Amino acid sequence: MMTNEQRRTLSIGITAVVSLAVHCVFAEPEVTHGNAIQPSLLDFEARMPVMRGQVSNVVAGAQASAERVMEKPEALLNVPYWEQPSVGEELVNRSGGLAHVFPTGERSKDATDRDVVLFSVRTWEEDGDKAVKSLREYRGKGWYVTLIASRAGCPTNAVYDSFVDNGAQAPGREPGRINVLANTTLAWMWCCEYVSAMTRKGRIPAVLMSIGLPEGEAFDRPLQSREGRHWIGPCSNAVPAGELAGKYLDRVTELVTDLKSEPRQEQVRKAADIVAKRMGEGKTVGLSGVGHLILFEVSLDHKAPWKGFSGMQVQGGSIKSYLKEGDLLVWIAYSGGLNSKYFNFAKAIRDAGVDVITCFTPDPRGPVDNDGLVPVAHIDQSWAIGDAEVPIPAPPGRMAPISGLNSVLIQRMLDDEVAARVHQ
Repeated sequence: MMTNEQRRTLSIGITAVVSLAVHCVFAEPEVTHGNAIQPSLLDFEARMPVMRGQVSNVVAGAQASAERVMEKPEALLNVPYWEQPSVGEELVNRSGGLAHVFPTGERSKDATDRDVVLFSVRTWEEDGDKAVKSLREYRGKGWYVTLIASRAGCPTNAVYDSFVDNGAQAPGREPGRINVLANTTLAWMWCCEYVSAMTRKGRIPAVLMSIGLPEGEAFDRPLQSREGRHWIGPCSNAVPAGELAGKYLDRVTELVTDLKSEPRQEQVRKAADIVAKRMGEGKTVGLSGVGHLILFEVSLDHKAPWKGFSGMQVQGGSIKSYLKEGDLLVWIAYSGGLNSKYFNFAKAIRDAGVDVITCFTPDPRGPVDNDGLVPVAHIDQSWAIGDAEVPIPAPPGRMAPISGLNSVLIQRMLDDEVAARVHQ
């Protein structure tokens, strides 16, 4: 089975690149394209009432899973990775996430007949046959399966123990760009309710802290060991069913409100003007970034002719493999600037001789360090360092991030705006 190191190496090697020739006339940047909210953001917002209506189903699946793990603490909490790479990447080893969540198969020698699985489907049209086969395999092992997918188009031979509807009205490919956001939201709600269910039994599982915080790595290190992932400690504060999922959804609603605000809309439209003009001039415009959910999404479901590639590929190679001098890069990063604590992406961008539009959340602890690189435009993300939003009654005190949703929503919004200019 693939190890975590092999998984990361393979992720670096994937080259899902979108490159299309553009032959059309573009508007100049100063032309007004209207003030309508982007379809992607409106589509996601329309899912919010559906997701709120699924809280009872989220609770049912999470509670049953938590009870199985408390009964048999050596049981595994599995998230299939390659069947659902964006959601899998978002949940594994994540700030504010469950330490026990790990890719299916990477702990195969430790598997039990009481394991649990959190499984999501992007679209039934694309993934239905593979999903049905995997679901039957997991159920055949005696594992408890929570399935997050669209009720619309769900195959009659799909087997599961608990079903959570992502609200898509059709099983086809088109809703996939929003389905992944709804699936991720519901998955974090499930994780919240998994914790909540244990608190009602006087217990609490291990939750990871952001490595963006000074104490994060030291806090996480013992919990990311083979034994530490199974850690369950005492908790005297019981949380009512549905409360944490509701709080997470409330925070996501605030995120949508911020993204609809004029300051954020203005940033997105300014960036779209620049991107469309460059495409009209025959320049290649790259779309890349680092984080979790964003790693795969930069190469999926575009409306405009981007060249998408994962930030992990930049770290493992060179931007010059994708862009040439004078091209433009939209870089959707994490927090505080272009760079991560492990790699100087600003230097790689500058060395490639490309212009850059940046997108990250500001760091209140100090000035942005972009290694002297000046972006041609910037889009703010809307979350705080620590990247966990829902209070829990034990260390690290909060869980469930929104940064992944934030980054991909901005990606989709920008794609909508650029496509409107390119295809007018």
